[in-house]
Amino acid sequence: MPVFMISYQVADEGVAEVVEAVEKAFAAVNAQRPDGVRYAYLRRAESSEFVALLELAEGVENPLPGIAEARGLQATVAEWAVGPAPAPQPLEVLGDYRMLG
Repeated sequence: MPVFMISYQVADEGVAEVVEAVEKAFAAVNAQRPDGVRYAYLRRAESSEFVALLELAEGVENPLPGIAEARGLQATVAEWAVGPAPAPQPLEVLGDYRMLG
């Protein structure tokens, strides 16, 4: 199963807006319950650093671009990100205990 990580930092004044966009995106994902995807979003405590983890079942196309609120999250991140543009990075899973599929 492919696993991807997206990590980025946003301007301090954009943190609340990004958090709100994450909440809206996850409400929509939870409502639509797409198959074959596991998704988590994290923020380093008391900081402006965010990390998203996405796991897709073999052969499953990423459903997130088809969810308006997820696209809204991407737009919000693009607006507030500092440094290089956030991009998905493939990960090699070396060990897992109930975290991933």
